[in-house]
Order: sequence, then structure tokens, then C-alpha cells
Amino acid sequence: MARGYDLKTRPAHQQRRGHLKQSDDWIRDLIKRLPLGHFATRWDDQPFVHPMTFVYAEDQHCLYMHGSTVGRRSANTDRHEKMCFCATEMGQLLPSNQALHFSTQFRSVMAFGTVRTVETPQEQKAALYALIDKYFTPMKVNEDYSPIRPEDLKMTRVYALDIADWSGKENWKERTGMDDRGWPELPEKWFKADAFLLSGGRGKGQ
Repeated sequence: MARGYDLKTRPAHQQRRGHLKQSDDWIRDLIKRLPLGHFATRWDDQPFVHPMTFVYAEDQHCLYMHGSTVGRRSANTDRHEKMCFCATEMGQLLPSNQALHFSTQFRSVMAFGTVRTVETPQEQKAALYALIDKYFTPMKVNEDYSPIRPEDLKMTRVYALDIADWSGKENWKERTGMDDRGWPELPEKWFKADAFLLSGGRGKGQ
């Protein structure tokens, strides 16, 4: 184990590069607007990562998600209540004339806590309506779609990740480091927004 990285001397949410650390208000703003999160669970010593939609409930300080009543996520969370969450925003790729300094703009948030199955119909409905409001704004219940029915709740499982700790990180500089040993400077074409296919989080072919 690398010295200083056991959980007693360095908690999971503690960042190595402190200058990138962000405030709680910054984290709240980012976590509310990011569209996709990754939730990490485990089955004994085998970790799993689940990409999922989610919504942050500020009054409860938790993340709500939903899914099938059976499956890997359900089995894992029944077995181990600890869960880790991560969501990121990717900006432009940052080229350099030195291999060491290639970089990318990014913002990210990580959260740690315990996951629970939401049991009461009141909280289940609140969580599901919050998810719909986040992703399908400005559609309105009772106007554009029918309200949640008791039989609907029997067909899905609502989870809450109660957050114990979180951290936010941002690296959004305009350019990265360059070589200082006489290597030619990069031409401006490499700094254009469309210079690289994956810049801005786009996939190849997008």
C-alpha cells in the first residue's frame, strides 16, 4: 500500500491536489446539473460500477435513483450498504508539445455514503417526481402525464444514497504546460475547439 493512502490517515474524500478542491456550494451546483452518474457497489471483493440517472435532494442531502426490483445492483446493495458515486463534466482537450503535459479540462464530484431502499410511498413518489422534473422539464404531472399509481411503485425500486462525505474538483485552465527545452511551439490549429474528436466529451463520430 502506498504510504499515506490508508483510510485512517487519508479519508476517501480527501484530495491529493488540494488546489483543485472546491466548496460545498460549488459541489451542489455541479451535482444538480450533471446528467449521468456512476454508482459503485460490490459483491464481497468484486466491485461493480452502474451508470445511472440521478437527482440530488438538498433537503435530505442524498442522491435518489431507481431501477429494477431484481438485478445486480439490487443484490449488491442488499449485501453491502456502502456506496461510492462519481459524476464528471469534460471540457476541451489540452494539447502540449511535451508528452508529460497533455491534459483535459474537467469538473468532477465524488460522494461516499450508505445506500438504502426507500420504503414509504410518500418518499418514493417524491424521488420519482424529482427525477422526472430534472430530466423532462417542463413536462407537468396531471397535464402531460398521469400521476404515479400504487401499481407503478410495485414495479420499480427507489434507492437513496445518504451522503456522509463528498468532494469536488475542477481543472479548467485554458492551456496546459509546454516544453521549456527548445522544442518548437505548437501551431494555433491545435488549440481550436474542434481540433480533436473527443474534445468536449464528444464520442468519435459525433
